[in-house]
Amino acid sequence: MVEPGYLEKALKSIRTYILSWFLVSGLFLVGVYFILQYFFVLQPLAVAGILAAVWIVPGATIGAIVAKEVSRPLEALSQAILHVSPSPIPIPAPDFEKLTLAKELIETLSRQVYDYASKSGGLEPASRSAAEINIQQLPVGVLGVDTDGNIIFANQKAREYANASIEIIGKNLYSLFDILFRGQTLQDWLRECENNAVTAQKVWRGIRFNPYGEHIQYFDMAVHFSKSSVAGQSQAIIALFDQNEVYGAEEKGLSFIALAVHELRTPLTILRGYIEVFEDEVKDGSLRPELAEDVKKMQVSSENLTAFVNNILNVAKIEENQLTLKLHQENWPETLSKIIENLRLRGEVHGKKIELNVEANLPPVGVDTISIAEVITNLVDNAIKYSPPDKTLIKVSSHLTKDGLVETVVQDFGVGVPTQVMPHLFEKFSRNYRNKNNIIGSGLGLYLSKALVNAHGGNIWVRSQEGQGSEFGFTIIPFAQLSEEEKNGVNKEITRSAHGWIKNHSLSRR
Repeated sequence: MVEPGYLEKALKSIRTYILSWFLVSGLFLVGVYFILQYFFVLQPLAVAGILAAVWIVPGATIGAIVAKEVSRPLEALSQAILHVSPSPIPIPAPDFEKLTLAKELIETLSRQVYDYASKSGGLEPASRSAAEINIQQLPVGVLGVDTDGNIIFANQKAREYANASIEIIGKNLYSLFDILFRGQTLQDWLRECENNAVTAQKVWRGIRFNPYGEHIQYFDMAVHFSKSSVAGQSQAIIALFDQNEVYGAEEKGLSFIALAVHELRTPLTILRGYIEVFEDEVKDGSLRPELAEDVKKMQVSSENLTAFVNNILNVAKIEENQLTLKLHQENWPETLSKIIENLRLRGEVHGKKIELNVEANLPPVGVDTISIAEVITNLVDNAIKYSPPDKTLIKVSSHLTKDGLVETVVQDFGVGVPTQVMPHLFEKFSRNYRNKNNIIGSGLGLYLSKALVNAHGGNIWVRSQEGQGSEFGFTIIPFAQLSEEEKNGVNKEITRSAHGWIKNHSLSRR
């Protein structure tokens, strides 16, 4: 209940402010009138006009200040109500210390709003039992957890999803499931709500629940958070909607493709072996020039097919969370030069020249050389494919950014990327709809490149303008910043997972 004294005190303060405003403005007008009469000889009409101007300008300013102070309590109360309202974006609680008027009244009302919000929806024991029976019969999984992820309630469907033969009440959610998110994790969101909200809601789509030792399941997940007025009793209600048919179909399709592509490796290896035999004859000049040119084209085609096979298999590994990288200390100018040298033949066959420019004194970097070579190969291949015949130059450069990262940029002067395609460029199976019928590709190269660069701890970006070309760049972290062992003179490898999902714990281990 609000004590009568708080309300009377607030009303008295507001009346005092308003009366003070009239008194101050009245005295100010009287003072101005006497000054005009004493120092100036003016007509009564002019005096009235000056007094009116003085009343409007300073009076309005003073009035605005008074009105703002009087409205602050209402704004604070409104913010308190919004603070407890369900919202994907938590709204902070008002700062009552900033109030001049009605501070005690607004604090008391806000506490009652908080208590009501935390208790709203409460049921009597008999009604609660009936509600629990209904929840048990729902065709969707429902879990109740605290902010640490400990399960305090689970309906029958949630127990089926967990595939648990033991009682799951009291168990930790993250110990039963390997949960993978794209974006903010449940654990981070709950901690944010605990600090900034009384109630909040959020929906995740296409998350992966993997009961340990069981097959992967896909769900849409809706969560409602409620902070109790009793300390330590905050909880979240989680609803799990089975979406295996929606999201699992794509993954099964990719797995089938990966299985089929895997079978290409054996004949491809044999083919490349025969090409290498002919390469020796190309080098010693024993083949006719036209045959030597055909061997070069065969070599480039086999390398392109190898890159395609590797992309498919690596994307499948990423989606299954099975691709790991081994980061070692490498001299980046030497590593980059070797990679580009291996790509020059591809450029020559397509009439392109690859120009490399590396800044001096770049620090050693921590990279998985095979994976980072795939990134550069994908970017250079795209530059070759999307450059018309009259645009022959492709620039590759590397330098140190102002943030101390090693940045590598692949620039072409080709067709560019349409503005509407840019937001989806690094998504799986994304293709430029204007060129996809004329330029072959899987739509996986940039998706894979982003996953590999992110696993290295870097970022990938693109700048492009239609008709003028594109720049694709990515950053790599210097090895000294990756590993404390390096600073101590101990060179140990760093193992990182290269999937596009985020767990409720660290993605990398050393």
